[in-house]
Amino acid sequence: MNIVNKKALKFNLLHYLFCLFIGISHSDADWKLFRGTPDMKGVADTELNLPLKLEWSIKIGRSVFATPVISDGKVFVGNEEGRFVCLSLTSGKLLWEFNTDDIIEGTACVAKDSVLFGSGDGHLYSLNSSDGKLKWKYETEGEILGGANLFKSTVDNKIYVLVGSYDNYMHCVALSDGKLKWKYETRDYVNGAPGISDGKIYFGGCDAQIYGIKTETGKIDTTMDAESYIANSIVVVDSVAYVAHHGNRVAAFDLKKKSRLWEFGERDFPFFSSPAVAKDSVYAAGKDKRLYRINRKTGEGIWEFKTGQGIESSPVVSGSSVFIGSGDGSLYAVDAETGKQKWSYELGDNIRSSPAITPGKLVIGCDDGKIYCFSDSKK
Repeated sequence: MNIVNKKALKFNLLHYLFCLFIGISHSDADWKLFRGTPDMKGVADTELNLPLKLEWSIKIGRSVFATPVISDGKVFVGNEEGRFVCLSLTSGKLLWEFNTDDIIEGTACVAKDSVLFGSGDGHLYSLNSSDGKLKWKYETEGEILGGANLFKSTVDNKIYVLVGSYDNYMHCVALSDGKLKWKYETRDYVNGAPGISDGKIYFGGCDAQIYGIKTETGKIDTTMDAESYIANSIVVVDSVAYVAHHGNRVAAFDLKKKSRLWEFGERDFPFFSSPAVAKDSVYAAGKDKRLYRINRKTGEGIWEFKTGQGIESSPVVSGSSVFIGSGDGSLYAVDAETGKQKWSYELGDNIRSSPAITPGKLVIGCDDGKIYCFSDSKK
């Protein structure tokens, strides 16, 4: 077995064990969370073969900001009207729908036979993934505009759901019945889906703080000033937090030493999309129309890829490619090593949704209200 295959095998094994630990069944066909895995790295464990081909598209109403999630041959996603749908991954056929009272902007998550998501009406919803019937709903005192995440307790062996709210709290509730386990108060709105690393939950928000919370107790483990508010997800690897924030910069923070390791920023435009963190690189996209590759250790820019408009879609690394949508209406595949364009497809409207990638498939939403499914060229 060559070195590359050994590394891939090790990665897939670790990913499988991590999914088992937090109670998410692993399947090669699944993309059950906003960034694919609970750590929010935005790295797929499969590579798509280019060029991609459009398999189907279906209009589900007004704009789709949320990223689709995929489980057991189904696609789950909500839209601007508060409509949440389940589609066939094979055909795009509508299987069921559920309506809330406000916008669904955050990405859902899937665990066991449940699909969970937040709404601008302030509720976290749990539905049967098979038929869309309501299991329970949990009320917060503010809008829920970020994605949800999951962890499995090592104390009681139960699965819990994590979601931030504009009531300034991070909420942790039981998957089984929606009962509150704990909630942690911050000083402002909580945005973005929380990430999980080493038994702690990491997130930011409008108070410009990076929070590390112990999963079991909801007690603070660490906090640090990011110096500008954070509208997306944080990635933490080996106690280093990688953040793309509204202060027009991408930065790395050592959470143990409470120090900033580096800061990157070419232009004064904010970052709304979440970074992708690979082995030696951070990929971040901003409102300055550019996707950047940044050296993970030094913060030095390696390359930049320019699109026609600002970017709010979050990049996903898939093998040798980085996939991202742009405000110019196109979905791009960029060479992860060189930054050269490898492929593109024009959807025709702003893309704020992010790619969901499974073997042979990429699914993404668009401001035209449609969900698009692409298949790769491997026969």
